Amino acid sequence: MKTIRAQRILMGVILLAGLWLMHSGRPWGEYLLWFVALMSLLAGIINFCPSEWFFRKLFRE
Repeated sequence: MKTIRAQRILMGVILLAGLWLMHSGRPWGEYLLWFVALMSLLAGIINFCPSEWFFRKLFRE
């Protein structure tokens, strides 16, 4: 599995978990959505994402 693909799957899982938590009445699920949104924005601005770095080390790319 490629690094970017694994990162996108992780982002999708976190977003779905946040949506599910919000839908089930837990307001802290919104924090997961904000976290993914802000980390995506930060990765676009400074070209560094901790999850991408982790997956590169994991898959030895």
